[in-house]
Amino acid sequence: MPLHVALLRRSVTDLAERAHRCWHCRRTPLIGERIYLYAASAGERMLCELCRPMRREAPSRSRIVHSIEEGATVRIRRGPGAGSCT
Repeated sequence: MPLHVALLRRSVTDLAERAHRCWHCRRTPLIGERIYLYAASAGERMLCELCRPMRREAPSRSRIVHSIEEGATVRIRRGPGAGSCT
């Protein structure tokens, strides 16, 4: 197998292993989707928006799924106090 194919396959496998999946349907939530976290004896269980109605109890917390690049991008500040180049 060529080196570039092996590296690509390895990176995709690494990303898939780190991805959070819904405890019920095993689907990976999309960026911008709300996920719901439930306390469990073995840690937290995460449910996607589609599976949330299947649980009677309220989640312990919820959050929005962000991109991997979140926080690693440059933000352009405009307006007062944004600084200027002189």
